[in-house]
Amino acid sequence: MQEFNLTKASEMLILSLPKRSGVILEKRFGLGKTGSRHTLEAIGQKYGITRERVRQIERDAIGRIRKASVYNEVMPIFLSFRNYIIDNGGVMAEPVLLADFSNGNTSAHAVRFLLSLAPQLVFRGESDMWHPRWGIEHAKMDVVETSLTRVAEVLAHKNTTVSYDELSAYLREDLASQGVEKWDQPHVLAYLALSKMLGKNCFGQWGHASSPLVRPRGVRDLAYLVFQKEGTPMHFSLAATRIREVATPRRVHAQTVHNELIKDPRFVLVGRGTYGLVEWGYEPGTVRDIISRVLVTSPCDKDTIVSAVLAKRHVKENTILINLQNRKYFQKLNDGTYSNVI
Repeated sequence: MQEFNLTKASEMLILSLPKRSGVILEKRFGLGKTGSRHTLEAIGQKYGITRERVRQIERDAIGRIRKASVYNEVMPIFLSFRNYIIDNGGVMAEPVLLADFSNGNTSAHAVRFLLSLAPQLVFRGESDMWHPRWGIEHAKMDVVETSLTRVAEVLAHKNTTVSYDELSAYLREDLASQGVEKWDQPHVLAYLALSKMLGKNCFGQWGHASSPLVRPRGVRDLAYLVFQKEGTPMHFSLAATRIREVATPRRVHAQTVHNELIKDPRFVLVGRGTYGLVEWGYEPGTVRDIISRVLVTSPCDKDTIVSAVLAKRHVKENTILINLQNRKYFQKLNDGTYSNVI
């Protein structure tokens, strides 16, 4: 990932400072042997100065470094940061940059320190909606963030999840509407890493980060995701197994899943211990209730009734026929069809 010794570069820049300024900068960025970053308060207490004075020393130290001759010597490092960000779409999340440039010999703190000194880079701090990020210009960052916000709002409104390819298409379309026509697929991953509004669930589906479809809040939501993934009715014990596969190390008991399926209106009992989703067309009620609904509009023959009920219930054909013989609720007409008893 890197052709330069970033740790050595950091040390050279610190050595260009007066001793106290260098030590304070090391503590602020976590460049010391402990690797821990110190707060303004902690440094102020150590040196008997105010937090504002520490902040001033930090600003002055960075200004001194930028005027030092060694600063120009490490300029290729700064250019490598800029080119890397350009190659990834012009804006990148700081955690991604730190991971990409740090290794066993270079700490993430050293990378962050060098990024903070790089000319022609723009930094935006962390917020409720965004991770800390670096870009080459504010205008490009504005465009990308606008598109990500719009896509997140669409997914939140639809309360759904989409595949990575669908999400990529949404983002591509919105960026195109803002005049961004030329970009590469790797840019999508870089852009998605910027936003806290978008998230990916255990099945790789993307949606709004606040949605239970992305961050399930309990067994019910996990069960719903599992059923959506399977796409077919399941016995509650199999559903529990599937949940355990994606929710480890969480302990999920089959009876707990059964109890949650019973209480959740998104699920319908379609057979003995077997459940399906209402959105698949399954309806609540007994076999008799289903037959009654089939016959609401007009009389039907036996085969039509059986087919209609089997589409909504996992039961034996004989169970349907036995219910159909209940003369209290159904009657056989002269033409051989059946209707509800009125």
